[in-house]
Formats: sequence, C-alpha cells, structure tokens
Amino acid sequence: MSDFYRRRRVVIKDATALLTFFLGFVWSGAFAWPFLADQVDQGDMIRGLAYFLSLVLGTGIVMGLIGLEAGNLLGGVWERYHKHHRHNREFAIAGGSSTIAWTGATPIAPVRRAVTSGASARRDASNVYYDEAGVYAASFIPLAERVRPVRYEMAKVREALARTTNIGAWDGGRLVGVVRLLSDGYTFSVIADILVDPDYQRLGIGRNLMSRALAAAPDARLLIEAQPDCIGFFERIGCVRGPTGFTLTAAPPQ
Repeated sequence: MSDFYRRRRVVIKDATALLTFFLGFVWSGAFAWPFLADQVDQGDMIRGLAYFLSLVLGTGIVMGLIGLEAGNLLGGVWERYHKHHRHNREFAIAGGSSTIAWTGATPIAPVRRAVTSGASARRDASNVYYDEAGVYAASFIPLAERVRPVRYEMAKVREALARTTNIGAWDGGRLVGVVRLLSDGYTFSVIADILVDPDYQRLGIGRNLMSRALAAAPDARLLIEAQPDCIGFFERIGCVRGPTGFTLTAAPPQ
C-alpha cells in the first residue's frame, strides 16, 4: 500500500472509531442517567456515578473497537473505489493507450519548441502550487516525456507511482514538476525521480520539491543518484557529495 492510501485509510479508520465511540457514549448515557438520578435521590451518589461511568465508558470503548473494524472496511472500500476511479480517469485521458514503457528503452523524438528568448520562454511560477496527495500516471507521463525522450507504459507507471511518495507541482491542471520519494519508513530514503518541465526550470520549483521531499523523509536525509547534467542543481540547493556509487546489472542471457 502506498503512503498516499495508507495515510487516508488511517484517517478514515480513526474518524470512524471516534464517531462510534461518541455515539456509544451518548446512547448508553441516556439509559444510565435514570439510575444515576435515582441513586442521587437515595443519597448514594458514588454508586450511581460508578454505574454511570462504567456503562457509558464500557459501551463507548466497545463501540470504538467496532468502529475501528468498520473504519478498516470503509478505508478498503474507499481505496478500491479511488483506484478504480483513477484508473478510469487515466484511461480516458490517455485515450486507452498503453504504448509507453517505464524502464524503457523506446526513444521518442524530442519535443521541438520555437526558439525564444530566455525570459519569454519561461513561465511565471507565481501560480504554481504543490500537492503531496500524489500524481496520476496520465499527468506524470507527459511531463516525463518532455524531460526524457523515452516512451512510458501506462500500467507500469501506475504501479511505480503506487510504490513511492509523489509530490507534484501544478500550474492549473498541468503537472509541471514532480519528485518521487522511496523510503523504508525508518533509515533509508532515496529520490527516485525529480522532474521539472523545461519551460518551468530555474524558477525555484525543483528546490521547493526537494524541500518537501526532505520534510517527508523519516530520517530527514535523502540519497540522490544524480545525472552529470544535474550535479550543479543539487550542489546549488545544498546537497553534499557522498561516496561513489555502483550499479549492478544482470548479465544478458547467452
């Protein structure tokens, strides 16, 4: 389960448990109140309060436990509905196409843009807002293809995004930047992707995305595998060079 769904299912579960606890507390109080009033009239307030509190708290706790299970069920139903709705939305936006490959290897022609001055080519970042609720594959793919001329497969992109925490930068309904964070939730957090639309680069969007990714990392420490043309960016935002890394790949079949 991705962090996006985990957080929301926890909220649904806790909210349902709190609501059922409150309902159980109030409902049982209506039945226990006459006994408390009767004991007060007889001069035995302590016995009346003990009975009243035992009944309302006990009922509230039992109802709260039932609410936890009901919240788990509701969270699962919501997650399935959201995934189904998101899948349909992505399919509609993509026109049903799955001609794109996640690790892929199918190069596509670079996006050709008219040559303009640097000031006029760049967009205004004042309207850009950031959302940590995740991004859709149908929004991610057009951005990724503008940054890297590689075709991506919709199904594999969707699966990959479900395994990472994804923070997006949006200009209206357009995704113009994204950072993907992969973490074990305790000691290890690595940047899987940091992408900014070429028209929105050098406007502080990448820096803001990295700041939010660092805040989301459990150990407040990020590992980054930087491409040679991105080293300057990471140095400008305060990253410190670490030890040299290695890549291990399987030998091609004979």
